[in-house]
Amino acid sequence: MPLMSIIGCMEYEKEIARILAEDKTIEHIMVVDDSRSSELVSDLKHMGVKPEVMFPETIPPGLKKSKGFNVLVTLQDDNVYKSSQHLKNETCEKIKFYGPVSNGVLMFSPSCRELFKNEIIDFCNSKFILELLPSDDNKNTAHLKEKLDECLSGSDSKREAQTQIASPEMEEKHRGCYNRLKDMILTAKINS
Repeated sequence: MPLMSIIGCMEYEKEIARILAEDKTIEHIMVVDDSRSSELVSDLKHMGVKPEVMFPETIPPGLKKSKGFNVLVTLQDDNVYKSSQHLKNETCEKIKFYGPVSNGVLMFSPSCRELFKNEIIDFCNSKFILELLPSDDNKNTAHLKEKLDECLSGSDSKREAQTQIASPEMEEKHRGCYNRLKDMILTAKINS
């Protein structure tokens, strides 16, 4: 089954849940069990989706060889936000872990786009597609740095942002990014 892995910032947990719950073509949604997964699992169940909860070491190696389309979601926990270098290192490790078992990885954290711009080159020759969410065109690099600084500081404004709903325009861009990666994964699977 073609498999998309989503590595998401907890700030976008509700948006991720909405996008996945709307996609009726997903055969299985798997959520990696960690300190941040319970709210995502609860939201998905509330939306009528029953995700499978699993530990990273129990992810079956042949997931991307079956017939249906599946999604695996892991959320970044607060530990990764110690410093920008720590965030970059930990996230790159997650990409290296989930990439090989996936056909594509979607980084669901637009404020980190600037942080990972050089690392994307490192993954160009991988056997999976790496996609980053677009940043808000109306927001400049200074705003993205400020947003990243909020994440790294663990500030209250970051916690407040978790309860806010993204603008419909941005959520639509994120949904478009998800659908684009899904189409690339499914098209590559058909052509292989």
